[in-house]
Amino acid sequence: MDESHQEKQSGHHDSLEREAAHRGLRKTGSRTLGWDTDHRDFPRNWPLRRKLYDACIIFFLEFYTTVMSTTGPSAAEEAMSEYAMSRVVMLTGFQFMYGAGQALGGLIMPPFSEALGRQKSYLVSAGAYCLSSLLVGLVPSPAGVFIGRFFSGFASSVPAIVLAGSIEDLYSQHPRLWLLWFWNCSTMLGIAVGPIYGSYIVDAIGWRWVYHISAITCAATFFLLIPVRESRPTTLLQRRFDNLQSKVGAVDMDIPNPDRINSTRELMQVILVRPAKIGVSEPILILVSILSASAWGMMYLFTESFTVVYSEFGWSSRATSLPFIALFPGIILSGFVRLWDYHQLKSRQKASQRPEPEDKIGGFAIAAPALAIGLWIFGWTVPPLVHVPWIASMFGLVLIGFAATEFSYTLSGYISDAYTIYASSGLAVQGFLRALASGCLPLFAYPMYSGLGSNVATSIIAAVATVYCVAPYIFLKHGRRLRENSPFARYSAKVNDEHGAD
Repeated sequence: MDESHQEKQSGHHDSLEREAAHRGLRKTGSRTLGWDTDHRDFPRNWPLRRKLYDACIIFFLEFYTTVMSTTGPSAAEEAMSEYAMSRVVMLTGFQFMYGAGQALGGLIMPPFSEALGRQKSYLVSAGAYCLSSLLVGLVPSPAGVFIGRFFSGFASSVPAIVLAGSIEDLYSQHPRLWLLWFWNCSTMLGIAVGPIYGSYIVDAIGWRWVYHISAITCAATFFLLIPVRESRPTTLLQRRFDNLQSKVGAVDMDIPNPDRINSTRELMQVILVRPAKIGVSEPILILVSILSASAWGMMYLFTESFTVVYSEFGWSSRATSLPFIALFPGIILSGFVRLWDYHQLKSRQKASQRPEPEDKIGGFAIAAPALAIGLWIFGWTVPPLVHVPWIASMFGLVLIGFAATEFSYTLSGYISDAYTIYASSGLAVQGFLRALASGCLPLFAYPMYSGLGSNVATSIIAAVATVYCVAPYIFLKHGRRLRENSPFARYSAKVNDEHGAD
């Protein structure tokens, strides 16, 4: 009888392994199942056409919502007369509320996006963005602007959170380096395109059509997202495990799922407590986040300051958005730094050395002085104190475009590498400050530039950027010591050493 029982158990075990292998699962421990990463259904092994379609649609969603993030000032300028409200009040509705929604969404949405999976998160984002844009465009009241733009900002936080994970799911290390760079560039281009896009639509058919077109575009994107496949490995793993159990019955095994949240208390810990704790106790994260938010917010500040600067050349309101084009070459130039990053990574691998977070600072070390120089050039090639052709100021803007792109890419990468297991909390802090900066700085730009004059106002910003030039030295010389004095970064490094993570 014991022999018969053993044969039955052995047969059940063989059947379980066969069914698991058929679903792309394999044993990773005595009682755990994980992905067979060579299986055709593992996301990184999907056909190239499949991965390209998915990547293109989600990149477009992120790009378009970023474009819409900088259309607020153009719409606010025309809506002022319609609603008989001041510039600051309208900018608060169109721009600050968007940044506030994005800041809150960046804190709240990560655990929910992990529970929903990638594809459903994108669908929710596109659908919510469509509806909130309709609210802004159709409701004949400032309340529609304030509420609609807040929820647009909230919805826009989802692709910003989820897209990096999708790239991680679908692509291995080397293509991922370039795709993350492309994503960063497309985001910066979106910020620069938004004022041009918004001002030309406002001038041609009115400010409400900016949001009607947004609703139509996001509705179309929603339907294009339906064929996008779920790529989150843990979500797919859970589905396959559930399917396996429905086929062979209850299995005395489990699957590892680091995203699993078991209680409301744990949810609050992930959403609020840990980001708040890490945000006030980590000196290196505070420094990096302030640097990143300053460069990010400066791009949004230009949406208002360019109106003052270039109107002094006699340009129309619509034409004052065109200098954003000068940022484009600088954004693309950051690709040369990625070649250097790639060379550094290969050199480390060849020498069997693990990359350090400070390896990411090379681009930042170039960008910090480039930002200061670009701002000084821009500040002293425009009226009212200097009278030279407008083309001179464009050279400064090229440097600023390069620097802002490098600040965004390198500092986000530094947080990811320094905090590893706590990277999502660290990036949430950075994203929160960047979103607030994007909402707040445009409110002060117009009175600052019109009150002090473009030369003095830009010189103040350039002076701050000049102080920032010391930051790369601090990171390169003292970065390791700063990380050792930061509890979360120190613990992350310890876990990395124990597990031999790259």
